[in-house]
Amino acid sequence: MKPLVAFTFLATAALAPAAGPKPGPPAVVTIETRDLKVEFAGDRAWTIHRIFFKGELVADKNGFYGTVFAAEGGKWIGTGHNEGGVEKVKSATLTVDGKFCDLADKAVYRGKRAEIHKRSMMGPLALEATYIVTDDCVLERHRYEATAEVKIGTLYAFMHAWLPRTTEWIAEKADGTVVEGKFDNSGDFKLKDDPKWTALYDPQNRRAMLAWYPVPLVGQGIKTGYWDKTVYHKLYNQVFSHATVAKGAKFEATVIVRGVEADAASWKAAAKALAADTKSRHQSGDIRF
Repeated sequence: MKPLVAFTFLATAALAPAAGPKPGPPAVVTIETRDLKVEFAGDRAWTIHRIFFKGELVADKNGFYGTVFAAEGGKWIGTGHNEGGVEKVKSATLTVDGKFCDLADKAVYRGKRAEIHKRSMMGPLALEATYIVTDDCVLERHRYEATAEVKIGTLYAFMHAWLPRTTEWIAEKADGTVVEGKFDNSGDFKLKDDPKWTALYDPQNRRAMLAWYPVPLVGQGIKTGYWDKTVYHKLYNQVFSHATVAKGAKFEATVIVRGVEADAASWKAAAKALAADTKSRHQSGDIRF
């Protein structure tokens, strides 16, 4: 498989409707490992499109993933959002088990470790994104640099569009306290804290999906929270809200996504065990970026 040449999109930075210019081609590339199938979409700036865990859909394409940003008083830029301008992808490369692969529409690659590395611009914010799919983990790391001083209205470092049929969530706070709750599709945000990890449960497919943070994200606004809607139970990590970021400032965010099969009576214990296992494996270097 031949190396993918870096590419540049000459998308306009002017305001555009959601149906306007996209940050990349209408292509979907699928990565399959032992436990996971993860789709990445070019017109979403090579961010996640859907996630399957052990053959079951757990996160759908009716919501965007990755980073989205809006300057104070402005509109959204990033991933599939283009209301405030298009995310300009400067380069994107894919390797599977160390071999370069083409980001070609409908391509399916199978292996033990696939990596997508992307560099892009969202207005004045430079983004270096890494997405890694292993046998049992999805690792996501975003590194940012402000190329000019910017007043950020909202910046979500990560978004995950979990299925709306999930019924419950659980999280461990920084002080070790475990909190939990139920979804009711009320349209509000659940959790709204800076957890070490959080998980939610789908009783239909008997899957619990975990988001574990190597460094708990210190957020603003809703912080880390589930948007409890009828279309999805979307996990947001809001790291900036109405904040000025100086030119040259650098910051980053990292999350590791894993899944576990469990019945309704034992899923919370299974999620706690999975979080503990993720911490141990990350500390030992078994789970690594």
